[in-house]
Amino acid sequence: MKKIFLLTLICSLFFVGGTYAQTTQSSAVKLRIGTYNIGHFNCGKLGGYKGTDVKPQLKKWKKWIKQQKLAIFSVNEWNYYFDKDSTIKATDKLLKPIYKHVNFGPHNTWIYNGIATNFKVENVRSVTWALKDYYAVIADVKIGDKKVTVMSTHIPWQKQYHDAAVDQLIKEMKKYDYLICMGDMNSGDSVQLRFAKEGFNIANGGSQGFLRTIASKRTNDISIDNIITTKNISISNVSAPVTGLSDNDHNPIEADIEIH
Repeated sequence: MKKIFLLTLICSLFFVGGTYAQTTQSSAVKLRIGTYNIGHFNCGKLGGYKGTDVKPQLKKWKKWIKQQKLAIFSVNEWNYYFDKDSTIKATDKLLKPIYKHVNFGPHNTWIYNGIATNFKVENVRSVTWALKDYYAVIADVKIGDKKVTVMSTHIPWQKQYHDAAVDQLIKEMKKYDYLICMGDMNSGDSVQLRFAKEGFNIANGGSQGFLRTIASKRTNDISIDNIITTKNISISNVSAPVTGLSDNDHNPIEADIEIH
């Protein structure tokens, strides 16, 4: 009887040990992340939400953001105030109740990029592109035992600046060992695929193909928003949900990532 008990104990310990080893070996971190060009809460028009139903609309935005449960949320064309009358500070009402760390880059007329997360954030900075109003806000985020560089960017659409800005973005992205870059790339399909050719994973134009994130009725180059990662961060389960909020301008792009 004692021999049977001892054998059972040894087998149990071996099984537990094996399970622990497997957990240690597969220590990849899985997260749901997303980016949304919110168009100043007004479908791409400046000045905050212009309707008369401000409080119900504010509630809808907050509910949607909370429901997504995004571990890292990137925003473009945020508006400092939610409403046209400048009475409601959007970040205080929509992001800070959900996220411990909310960081924005410079605030200019159109471009206001931010990163929201509950992970520890350090070394927040920004880099401007060929047209200086357009930029990336960049932060080092501690995720598990990794320092991951997170970028929220907006690339200029103007032809005389666009290609140069994309070149600058790629050069910046190549500086980092672990990178998540999200935002409005203002790019057609060929440029989105260029990110993949340069050695990155892409959500829009990746294994699931292109998903519409722009409200234009055109049938090509409809995927101007993207999530781009280094090869050690895989991307899956990509979606571009209709939000019922600012869909006449952009849809968000969301994805599961796994940091290896």
